[in-house]
Amino acid sequence: MNNKKVLVIDDEDFIRELVMDFLELKDIHCDAAENATSALKLYSETDYDLVLLDVNLGNTNAVEVLAELKKIRTNTPVVLLTGDPHYDEEYSGRIGADGVIFKPFQIDDFIKNIKKILES
Repeated sequence: MNNKKVLVIDDEDFIRELVMDFLELKDIHCDAAENATSALKLYSETDYDLVLLDVNLGNTNAVEVLAELKKIRTNTPVVLLTGDPHYDEEYSGRIGADGVIFKPFQIDDFIKNIKKILES
């Protein structure tokens, strides 16, 4: 998984750091953003292979952030991270996401899903 870059967008420090730690153990480079403003800045400056987007970012939600990300670059997969069952695969697809991973997640399943996306 060398040379793969993932942007992790989550307003919770613990979740953001946990996700990054596990991905970096698999040699996947990560950048992190805790809010929409910093995420959009990073995304506009770097060509990522994947974006992991938390559904609730304080006063911003995933639908708004996703729309802004897609204005910048349409070919990067964006996968939602959520504990909300409302964001199922069908709904996530309708709003432009490329998938959803539900929290809490099992690390082995999480890594398997991420690798599958990055290898496609």
